[in-house]
Amino acid sequence: MKFTISREVLLYNLNQVSRALSTKPQMPILTGIKIDVRSHIILITASNSEISIQAKINASQQVLIEEEGSYVLPGKYLLEIVRKTDSDNIVFVSFEENSVKILAGKSTFTLNMMEKELFPYISFDETDQKITLDALNLKQFIKKTSFATSDSESKMVLTGVSFTSTESKLEATATDSFRLAKKFITENIETPNISVIIPSKSLDELNKIIEEIEENVDIFFGKTKVLFKYMNISFLTRLIEGTFPNTNSLIPTEYLTSVTFNKNELVSAIERASLFNTGDASNVIKLTIKSENLVEINSSNSEIGRTSEEITPISISKFMTFQIAFSSKWFLDAVRAFDSNKLTIHFTGEIKPFIITGEYDINHLQLILPTRAI
Repeated sequence: MKFTISREVLLYNLNQVSRALSTKPQMPILTGIKIDVRSHIILITASNSEISIQAKINASQQVLIEEEGSYVLPGKYLLEIVRKTDSDNIVFVSFEENSVKILAGKSTFTLNMMEKELFPYISFDETDQKITLDALNLKQFIKKTSFATSDSESKMVLTGVSFTSTESKLEATATDSFRLAKKFITENIETPNISVIIPSKSLDELNKIIEEIEENVDIFFGKTKVLFKYMNISFLTRLIEGTFPNTNSLIPTEYLTSVTFNKNELVSAIERASLFNTGDASNVIKLTIKSENLVEINSSNSEIGRTSEEITPISISKFMTFQIAFSSKWFLDAVRAFDSNKLTIHFTGEIKPFIITGEYDINHLQLILPTRAI
């Protein structure tokens, strides 16, 4: 096996693939990166049993393939070698039966091969159930929902984002039972009927790979896995088994009053009110509508002190004396998912869920349950 590759090309692809490297010592082979050198392509693969990522690099002026071969190298050390060398091109040559020489300028590294027979077979084959999304839309789906999933594995289905597709509508929903994030789009093309739950951690890793460019992502749905194909990257993740709860009935359609704020002013006020909080979901903020153009935000900590601030909303649909308490963390997570400069909070009662929408965030809402007042 022998090939020469541009350091820039190799480093980019290794950075993408290495997101799937395993850190579990009981599965040493999954700490390795498999490199398949074929006549016209190089395949670089890593897997941690939850996600698998493969980069396909075609032979070109930056990639010269002289001899085919297949081997698995320690992923951590391979990545560090490529990162720290300053050579424009790197040469890989198989050495003896179980070693690979890496020639980078004046530097020579030798890595022992891992047992490639132990590396699992991973199929990146496409399926018949396919949806194509542009990268920007997919990133929006992930950004606006994945943070609202649960961290507890006691309810495994809530650790993932529900993706459903019917006719020309694709919808993503996430909830941890205390808050809910929903985003959907409608397309002018027919889509297959799909209902799957994708682990939020997998989506977060995928989101780091996808760039904000006009590029399509092909999504192939299987019975137990879903495959994302983006540029030269194939990203495979398992699906979560189970039935996602029907959350549509939780979303109110009538409101007592709606208050519109400048997003940046609201975020700053909530952040200041949270200064005495410890950062978890139990930190409570109280919002009070004082008059037609005045809202008060306050919080307290029995060991530290209290804080109170007045903010002028852009508008209030119907004035009434109103007070509600909620988690500052949940609220800030939800608000930061919006791109709009103007946000509207729709209140249904002091102990009932409230909805947040954005002026230009089409087909996107956040729901938060109130909590005990302070």
